[in-house]
Amino acid sequence: MEEERMPPVAGGGEEEEMTDFSFDPGSQRELDVENKCCLTGEKVGNSFSRFPDYTTGTMMVMSKKAMIEHLRAGTSLQKFREVLVKRHGKGILGEYAS
Repeated sequence: MEEERMPPVAGGGEEEEMTDFSFDPGSQRELDVENKCCLTGEKVGNSFSRFPDYTTGTMMVMSKKAMIEHLRAGTSLQKFREVLVKRHGKGILGEYAS
């Protein structure tokens, strides 16, 4: 499958931007969404903020209240990473790109 790419910027020497975000069932799988907030444990009907936990094969979620609090503070990714460390130990962060 060919990747659709944008033409390079003239004289910029920048990398081409990938625009093909299609799902490949041969190499990717959809993660199940957890039904409780990963911070508070409260049941979540609609998830607003998600982060993958590849070890358990699930997508962690935050409740609306927790999501608003941490997005405003700019700490939502940090909180998800803290949950991963609590669940699987510090070594788990090496498996994530950022």
